[in-house]
Amino acid sequence: MSELHLSNITKSYGSSVALHPLDLTLERGELVTLLGPSGCGKTTLLRIVAGFLAPDTGKIVLGGRDLTRVPARQRDMGMVFQAYSLFPNLTAGENVAFGLDVRRLGGDEKKQRVDELFELIGLPGMQGRYPAQLSGGQQQRIALARALAIRPQVLLLDEPLSALDAQVRLNLRDEIRRVQQETGITTLFVTHDQEEALAISDRVVVMQGGLIAQVGTPAEIYRQPATPFVAEFIGSSSGLSGQVSDPARGAVHVPGLNEPLSVGRPLTGFVAGDPVRIYLRPEELRLSGAEARLPGDLDVLVRQMRFMGAVTRVSVGAGEHELDIDLQGAQAERLHLGAAAALSIPPQAVHVVRDVR
Repeated sequence: MSELHLSNITKSYGSSVALHPLDLTLERGELVTLLGPSGCGKTTLLRIVAGFLAPDTGKIVLGGRDLTRVPARQRDMGMVFQAYSLFPNLTAGENVAFGLDVRRLGGDEKKQRVDELFELIGLPGMQGRYPAQLSGGQQQRIALARALAIRPQVLLLDEPLSALDAQVRLNLRDEIRRVQQETGITTLFVTHDQEEALAISDRVVVMQGGLIAQVGTPAEIYRQPATPFVAEFIGSSSGLSGQVSDPARGAVHVPGLNEPLSVGRPLTGFVAGDPVRIYLRPEELRLSGAEARLPGDLDVLVRQMRFMGAVTRVSVGAGEHELDIDLQGAQAERLHLGAAAALSIPPQAVHVVRDVR
């Protein structure tokens, strides 16, 4: 049986539609991320699951139990907010124990549970500190422990890392994933950060304008985007407009390029002349000097070079188009601005999406 099932959920505020009819299922022990830009409906959906908002239509079922009209405090869910939301007058240990006190858990059992949680979040011995004595990352770990203290069936996290500095975000992101895997708790995570979603999730739900644009594993979302929005929102890519020229051969024509592009397989569901968007990931392209040009390569000019640490991102002009390529160390050192070069686009680097814009 699925752990959490949402069916036909909608929500409007007057004439403004926040959520169009949507369905979503989370399996037991799965971490699913709601990903999308501000205003896409992801936090509204999370708050409906938590019980802070009532849906206009639809059902929320957890482990076979209909929670649609059940108050938030009776839903057996733990929640971590963007703001740490710790009680400043309570110690870290007292904050974690708050839910246990509400449930009238006894002294020794309560202390053991709190101590276990401080070990789990990597902060043993810090039960006596007050929130003001803790860093932002430590406070959010305490908030996570408090949410887990009551042993909820589902953990909900609403942009829990957005208030933290970059390095702290990375560390705590990995800690949340570790804790989730160790406890096996079903988790719904909300973020607008694509890298965060890809790194932490079993599955990603990309939302756009109150709709689910695509659901898939991080690899599926990245490598097989279903719409232009998903392709452009997830990761870096160069987008081109073109037409299917030969669906059986997987060939597409892009005006202004001196060679056709091929996906290396039949374009099922397309016919010749269909408008498409083609997306090229910078790490999947190959760039070499013009003298090393091979048949099928594109003739390009180096327009810009940006050192980004692990790679150098090179922008090249191919006719009227500009494409980005990521090169490692010495590869980039052989190029200079204005240089003629040859761009190789392997079939697996060509991601074709029907142009529905």
